Amino acid sequence: MTHFIFFHGIGIRSPFWSSIVPILDNKSVNYSLIDLDFSSLDKAFESSITSVKDIIQKYPNRDIVIVGHSLGGLFATYVAQTLGDDIHKLILVASGVAPKQISVKAIQQKQINILYKWVKKLGIQIMFKGYLPAWLTQSMFFTKNTPKEAQRKLWKDAVKEKQSFLLEYFQSKTIWNDYFKRVHFSGPDNVLVIICDKDKLVPKHASIYLKDHLNGSYKVYEDCGHNDIVISDKFNKKFINDIVVFSSI
Repeated sequence: MTHFIFFHGIGIRSPFWSSIVPILDNKSVNYSLIDLDFSSLDKAFESSITSVKDIIQKYPNRDIVIVGHSLGGLFATYVAQTLGDDIHKLILVASGVAPKQISVKAIQQKQINILYKWVKKLGIQIMFKGYLPAWLTQSMFFTKNTPKEAQRKLWKDAVKEKQSFLLEYFQSKTIWNDYFKRVHFSGPDNVLVIICDKDKLVPKHASIYLKDHLNGSYKVYEDCGHNDIVISDKFNKKFINDIVVFSSI
């Protein structure tokens, strides 16, 4: 029997998955929605491992499938790498990480200078601290495929992240690459990477790198933004069907 564990990304907690809960319930899927502790990176790592271990202990006869969206996908990968055989499948959604040389190459190709990088990083920090209005930031997360009302509903559950955590997060590329140097959990039957081709937050090359590094299977959702895949009716039923089918392989 399969049990899905859902990890959210930055700026939100478990209510991010609210729109798919009725679909999961309708399909009689076993699942848990986790609230990661984003007070610090150390706390986030700790809460990701502890939450999964608690669920494994509670349901020892279930096959654990971790589904991580955005930053939650990196913590899901960390858990799978750490717990190994205790994890049945890993599914990464709109998530990725790139080694330094790939990121530098991408920057050179786009002719992005240091000042632009700094301004962009500052803008994202301001956004996740809740200082920018929803109408100004929603286009970063959604396309027209998610109705405005659904976007506004999700924004009511948005979380203002601490400045200290945001600084750790933006300086964490080396940390992730160090964790993922040695692969303990991989393979096309074990790892599925779902890429949203209109994602404005996670570069496609970052998702492809993680997919290649883990030797995973992948799917590309066309015309899909960063949050559309979960919030939009156009994608979320297909998303649930895809992860349920993959978990049965």
